[in-house]
Amino acid sequence: MKNSFDVHLTLTCDTPNSMNFGDTYSGLADVWYKFQSDTAGNVTLHANADGFEHLARYFLKMARTGKRHGYHAHHSLEFGKEPQYPELTIAFVKKGCESAVANTETAPLPSGWPAPGPS
Repeated sequence: MKNSFDVHLTLTCDTPNSMNFGDTYSGLADVWYKFQSDTAGNVTLHANADGFEHLARYFLKMARTGKRHGYHAHHSLEFGKEPQYPELTIAFVKKGCESAVANTETAPLPSGWPAPGPS
C-alpha cells in the first residue's frame, strides 16, 4: 500500500442478542445516511463522513461481538427519521441464509436457518 492510516476504536462488547449503540455515535457530531432502492433492485447509500463512521462502527460490532445467527435490527432508510416502511433490516446470518429474518423472540427461525448461538 502506498498510503495508509491507522484506526483505533474502543467499542463495547455486546451480548449475542443485543447491541449498545451509544459508542457507534460517540464523538460524531453530524451522523446522516440514506438508503434508496429502485424498481430494478439497485440499492444506493448516501452518507456524510460521520454517517459512514457510524455505519463502520455498527458493522464492526456486528462482526466482532459474537452475535447469534438471526440477530437483526430494524432502521429507517434515512438516519434520524421515524421508523417507517420500507425499512432497512440488518441481520447477522451465515452465508447463504438470505430469506427474510423472522422475529426470533415470537416466531421460529425459517426452515434451514441454524439454531441461535455461536457458529
